[in-house]
Amino acid sequence: MRSHENQPQPTRRDALQMVAAAFGLTALGPLERAVAAESRPTRARRGTKFLVMVELEGGNDWLNTVVPHTLPSYASQRPGLALDPSETLGLDSGPYATSDFRMHPNLVDLAQMYRDGEVAIVRKVGYPGPNKSHDKSKKIWAQGAREVANTSGWIARYAELEAPTALGAVSVGVGRHRAFVGGSSNPLALGSLARFRYDEDARYRNNHRHRVAIIKDLLEQRASGATRDVMLTGHTLASQIQGALSGYSSPVTYRAGALSVRLLDVARMVQAGFETRVYYTRLKGFDTHGAQAARHATLLQALDEGIKDLADDLKQMGVWNDAAIVMMSEFGRRNFSNGSGGTDHGEAGMMMVAGGTVAGGLHGPVMVDADVAARNLAYGMDFRAVYADLVENHLGMADASPVFAEALEIPTRPNLVL
Repeated sequence: MRSHENQPQPTRRDALQMVAAAFGLTALGPLERAVAAESRPTRARRGTKFLVMVELEGGNDWLNTVVPHTLPSYASQRPGLALDPSETLGLDSGPYATSDFRMHPNLVDLAQMYRDGEVAIVRKVGYPGPNKSHDKSKKIWAQGAREVANTSGWIARYAELEAPTALGAVSVGVGRHRAFVGGSSNPLALGSLARFRYDEDARYRNNHRHRVAIIKDLLEQRASGATRDVMLTGHTLASQIQGALSGYSSPVTYRAGALSVRLLDVARMVQAGFETRVYYTRLKGFDTHGAQAARHATLLQALDEGIKDLADDLKQMGVWNDAAIVMMSEFGRRNFSNGSGGTDHGEAGMMMVAGGTVAGGLHGPVMVDADVAARNLAYGMDFRAVYADLVENHLGMADASPVFAEALEIPTRPNLVL
């Protein structure tokens, strides 16, 4: 019989790290606060409002996404890159008809959703003192704070107050995103549902059984009751996630793009009845300094397909009215094209929000030709005011000020919820 007298005892942190490795997790916090459930809901929770955050990483060119074709400076600032009105998609019908903007030709479904009253476009979104660095601007958006350094992420703050369980907020395919860092809840971050398993870690297929045996030995020989509870919670969490994967069924066929694949995982969790209030994922590649036309078209097609697939699925589940799908980017691009057929880092941009109870149409300050004639689009609505509007009026938080505590230079909200 082996002696353990002189061997160091594992700390709670050690046990959590081993549990995380066994599950292929990028976050430890959920295991510390999760409560094991006796059973898993088997269908979507109607009436539970949730956000799906889709980050267009790299700085989307919003002027070629939602095209201000009536402003003369749009075409003059972008020789060779401006989209001809005959190529773009009209928004001049439906309950929020407008002739001021048209959509990129690859946004066929989002344009139709706008005409159906299911998409809101928020103009001139940004923050004061804009930063053109990807890293710094993404940090500002993730923290929901402009002046406070090294603060927690806004989703972490929201989850701590309103959704503190393991599945209260979930990121899919974005790693340990800054918006999830801090607070005491540490929401769940996973690569994909298929990789969230106890008995198989895709990165270590040859040694996962050995690792499981070590964990069992620790539990049986030396672990505290608290660590055993963590382990049991991990088992339950994995069982719930795998149940969502194996139990999912839908008439909607998702496309094969990276965004559609991640949004399919979101749909699986929604259908499984999880209590998640905020999902977060991204579509990469929007840093279009050169040869933008073809690259941007491909990216916007992937965005259009992913949002359409998820929207159709949520409608099939009967929870479209509970959803708000938010599309945003860390900054917009400059108003003028560069010498490489692309656009450089800009300042303000736009946001789009889709959902069954979204107040569709145009929101935010009216854009005039002087806005587009400038080098960069200046902000006229703070992104945190948009977030606070959704947190209060869609998610139902009584007061979002603990999540977004920094005073805003422009506090106006867009009123995005019917």
